[in-house]
Amino acid sequence: MSLYLAVPLLVFVALLQNAWLSQVSLWGARPDLMLVVVLAWTIARGINEGLVWAFIGGLIIDLLSGGPLGAHVLALLAVAFVGGQNWGEGLGAPLVRVLLLALVGGLVYHIVLLTVLTWTGHVVDWGYAFLRVAAPSVTLTVVIAPFAVRGTGWLSRRLEGEGPRR
Repeated sequence: MSLYLAVPLLVFVALLQNAWLSQVSLWGARPDLMLVVVLAWTIARGINEGLVWAFIGGLIIDLLSGGPLGAHVLALLAVAFVGGQNWGEGLGAPLVRVLLLALVGGLVYHIVLLTVLTWTGHVVDWGYAFLRVAAPSVTLTVVIAPFAVRGTGWLSRRLEGEGPRR
């Protein structure tokens, strides 16, 4: 996908996540929309485009957040790496693979973020962070990932002439 289309889309996703979805909480879970979009795009278009989207999207989220610069970039690059793997392909339906990748990707995302926060001198209660923040958010990510994959798959098919899948 052309960066002329990707950058405005990722800016929109980041603004939506930070401005509107930051107010949404479902039993402690907050939707990590950029995580889901990066993972879905990586599944639809491959690891190379997923890594580009992860870098750009993470940088935008980092610029909008008050956290350390690069934390979301690293976390989303890890998610794109996970999403670009062939894990779960032999488990049956593609839905099973999407759910598995969303679960692993969500866990990796939160582990990387918490690790970066710890490295940069922030006090992190890992038990609370996992039980009250990461677990509900990962569960929500697993629930919404199939819908995002379907949407990005549609967009990928529309843009099919722009580049290789993998």
